[in-house]
Amino acid sequence: MHLNQIRIPDNFRTIMLTYPNVIEDKSSFSNDKNRFPLSGSIDQIGGDIQRIKDMGVDHIVFGYFVPIGRDVTKVIDTSKELSKFAR
Repeated sequence: MHLNQIRIPDNFRTIMLTYPNVIEDKSSFSNDKNRFPLSGSIDQIGGDIQRIKDMGVDHIVFGYFVPIGRDVTKVIDTSKELSKFAR
């Protein structure tokens, strides 16, 4: 067996695919206790991202459902806002 065929656990990275649900209507997420993770305001989702990072996740991939998925500009803007928390 060659050295390059040996798997070294330190070389593995944990990647998480998420589908954040950004809610822009502030009255919809006033009760943080009943909020689903990765759902709510940008800041609330940012807090969720920080907790995910604290668990050891190395990379977070954002996916989007319709209707945001159809608006490329909105997807880019939302990803930029959320990526601030993922760094």
